[in-house]
Amino acid sequence: MNRINKLAFAIFGNLVRKNKDNYKGMRTAIKQAHLPIPWDIYASTAYLYSIITGIFAAVFGLLLTPLWRLIYVKYLGIAPKMGVSGTGYGEPGFILVIIIFISFFLTLATYSLILAYPGLVSQIRKQRIDLTLPHAVSYMHAMSKGGLSLIMIFKSLSQYRNIYGEFAEEIEYILIDTEMHGKDIVSSLKSASLNTQSDKFRDFLDNLINVLETSGNLETLFDTMVIHYRNTAEADQNLYLEMLGMLAETYITVFVAGPLFLITIVIVMGLMGPGNLVFLKILIYAIIPLCALAFSVLLSALSVGSDTRLKQIIRVTKKIQQYDDIRTRFSKNDERLIRKLLRSVRWTSVVEGRKNPFKLFFADPEKVFYLTIPAALMYFVISIYNQKIAIDRIDDSIFFSVLILLVPFLFFYEIQNRRIQAIEDSIPDFLKRMASINEVGMPITDAIKSITKINLGVLSTEVKLMHKDIVWSSNILNAFTKFERRVRTTSISRIVTLIMKASESTGNIKETLRVASDEASLSDRLKRQKFTVLFSYLIVVYMSFFVFLIVLYVFATMFLTKIPDASAGGMLSIGANKAEFNLLFLHASLIQGFFSGIIAGQMMGTSVYDGLKHSIIMIILAYIFFVFLI
Repeated sequence: MNRINKLAFAIFGNLVRKNKDNYKGMRTAIKQAHLPIPWDIYASTAYLYSIITGIFAAVFGLLLTPLWRLIYVKYLGIAPKMGVSGTGYGEPGFILVIIIFISFFLTLATYSLILAYPGLVSQIRKQRIDLTLPHAVSYMHAMSKGGLSLIMIFKSLSQYRNIYGEFAEEIEYILIDTEMHGKDIVSSLKSASLNTQSDKFRDFLDNLINVLETSGNLETLFDTMVIHYRNTAEADQNLYLEMLGMLAETYITVFVAGPLFLITIVIVMGLMGPGNLVFLKILIYAIIPLCALAFSVLLSALSVGSDTRLKQIIRVTKKIQQYDDIRTRFSKNDERLIRKLLRSVRWTSVVEGRKNPFKLFFADPEKVFYLTIPAALMYFVISIYNQKIAIDRIDDSIFFSVLILLVPFLFFYEIQNRRIQAIEDSIPDFLKRMASINEVGMPITDAIKSITKINLGVLSTEVKLMHKDIVWSSNILNAFTKFERRVRTTSISRIVTLIMKASESTGNIKETLRVASDEASLSDRLKRQKFTVLFSYLIVVYMSFFVFLIVLYVFATMFLTKIPDASAGGMLSIGANKAEFNLLFLHASLIQGFFSGIIAGQMMGTSVYDGLKHSIIMIILAYIFFVFLI
């Protein structure tokens, strides 16, 4: 417990404990979220942070006194009536009310958000448990075929939290309850069933408890549960896709059509006086990006359990021993030779990298930022100072700097993404062929050699590399591990781990391959179904952006040009320069296009990176529209 928690508990601990019943939901959420803090200390800390926030809000509101005075005098139309200095009793009262309101609102918001945080974490854990549950049950099903006990299966599964996520973490808590707290396995399962927020995980635990209490067959249970979860996986995904469809319609209506409606109202109502142009700037530079960010965070929270395609896997697989039958003995004098050999290996890798420098970027696209970030910064600085671009045209420098920063990365990312996609699409067929060939009595090594002669697309190269690894090391598990390290996706790591661990527990690798094949087929089928449905939403997002772009283009080229200048007078006179409106419309299109692309990518994929390519396309179209066509 740190100093802040101790201080908070010392001040508010008694108050929190007296109102214990008011925190019943939060206490349950903290337990379900596995937050390492007692509930009373957490609630006391919420009190302390909210009060500190309120004090800072009051100070900040006091510093903004000139703004409140301006609003009171100019926009509310209330002139001071008393006082030599021009201020009366009404103005200080108005400022005081504003400061109190801001302070009270932020205090209450901070307190509510801190108390709601455990529930949010618990809900995220629930989604991740539900997503990984079918895969984890498949793993336990494969392990049970070797006759392992439930405790041994749990211990094996708990080692792969990087692959099975929160499900493996829940299993680890069950093991802690059993081995450290001295409970029997049934009592630990019952305790986990009561504490979990996931109904699916609770149902799974209840079935395990029933089998253990009746001395049933674990393999039969896992076999039944695997079939059940495969049947319900598509139904669950359909619900998720329907929710995404609702969110897509909400985004189009509120975050695309809404700003257009407000911009139209502002222009048509003739509110473009010198003081009211601020509203349009607030809408473009604050409301649109903040709303888009909030919607993006919402999508991220709803898809927290989805696999990240290029996620770096932290492996806990066994260390590869290519020549484990060779025993060597080194003296202290040989350490110098070893260091020399290691330096030679590193230098060889550098030389190979210089021969093909792009190979590094294809393997890890994020490393291209080491070049593009300095290049973008250099271009931005040079364009500002050497070319002497005016401050109102700084958007050109920002636009091209963003292109320099992102386009090379997206090029390598998309190539790697497509390659991994092609490999994952071929995995089910590859596993089925291996299982079929192995069923006729051919050893698995000969099966892989036979498959090297079959065209599996991009996967053919990987299969040939696997066969080469088998020839050199005579170990198929090492070959699969190297394949996992080359591809680096969660789905591939899940399949490789399933094959490796199940093969260690049983010599019947045929059944293991069949389970892994069914696992890969289910993932591939769900992925294709998701792409088919969400592609229509991608088209809708693009069409909505085009509508947004065309409406602003029409305003800039056809509507504003017909409105008289301020010197001509009239209700619809525009006091500002029309060029400023064109610049605002350009910025609105760029901002809307950037965030629309990210949101479209989040709907289609599982990463913000998947949306950056759509963002680049949209901002290029917006730039062409307003720079070259106006």
